[in-house]
Amino acid sequence: MASRRRSRTIRLFVAAAAASLLALPPRPTAAQQPRLPKQVSLASLTAQGFEVKAVTGTQSGVVSTLVLQKDKDVYLCAASDLSIQPTAFSCWPVK
Repeated sequence: MASRRRSRTIRLFVAAAAASLLALPPRPTAAQQPRLPKQVSLASLTAQGFEVKAVTGTQSGVVSTLVLQKDKDVYLCAASDLSIQPTAFSCWPVK
């Protein structure tokens, strides 16, 4: 009797686990995942004539974020690793 009850409990547990896995939404495939905008260097943007419109940083004067604009095109630039390269920024287009 105890083994029958244990077997029934295990089957119920497995059925509940399978039902919960079927209820999960499907994971998107690589083709369905949104593409991240291409990163651009700060030097290439300034060479193209983009101007710095806004700057954020810390109280000690360390710049962490820049906003660059040229006509209607706007880029957000974030500091990569200030301890290694204090002028290294990665930039993304803002839509």
